[in-house]
Amino acid sequence: MPLKRKIFYNDPSFDYQKYWQNRVYENQSEKIALKKLLEFIPNKKKKNLIDIGGGFGRLATEYTPLFKKCLLIEPSIKLIKQAEEFGKDLPNLEVKKSFVEKIKADDKSFDVALLIRVAHHLKDLGAVFKEVDRILKPQGFLILEFANKSHLKNIIKATLKGNLDFLTNHTPKKVAQRSLTPFFNYHPNQIKSLLFNHQFKIIECFSVSNFRHPCLKKIIPSKALLWMESKQQELTAKNQSCLGPSVFILAQKK
Repeated sequence: MPLKRKIFYNDPSFDYQKYWQNRVYENQSEKIALKKLLEFIPNKKKKNLIDIGGGFGRLATEYTPLFKKCLLIEPSIKLIKQAEEFGKDLPNLEVKKSFVEKIKADDKSFDVALLIRVAHHLKDLGAVFKEVDRILKPQGFLILEFANKSHLKNIIKATLKGNLDFLTNHTPKKVAQRSLTPFFNYHPNQIKSLLFNHQFKIIECFSVSNFRHPCLKKIIPSKALLWMESKQQELTAKNQSCLGPSVFILAQKK
């Protein structure tokens, strides 16, 4: 994840904590999904967890109460300092500098790995899944989030334009460029294939941030919107549909 380190998150003009303060609905939607997926993991598999690319520790309060030991790794020095400050009252949280391509951890050392809000920075997810497989214990769990290339809005746009190739093309799509930092959306079928090829089986799949349209956030109270979000996540999980702009997957190492 060198681009994340060198160009974007270390930029003094970019405040990642403020970024999330302005996205309350998205933040809470992701926490709802994470909490639901953590409930699927048996207690005997909740000894230790690694939060890969965990930023300033945004999700730490969700997982630290459930695990004996937690490690947050992050390549950005700026975010590492913020994570250390954010987690100073979380005694079971350790923060280290590391990159997802070469994680500073022993083989088969973690029960659970999180990879949330990281995949969109990475073009070679196969290499990343291989590294995650290395550090996970046998039958360990991965909770993965990725930006969904084939979410409902994109499907409608592609259909109206007659771009049916969009619906079947599984290659990642570069959708934005922030100061030379690429941002990739992924097709759910590509992610599922990559996980399968790297010895992971999918346990659950949630469509997340399903109502993040600016108009909806303006006219519907946050509490009601998040209630709708929670119900929609459960509904999409039952139907195995990935129509939201973000997708959360719980996968288990074979």
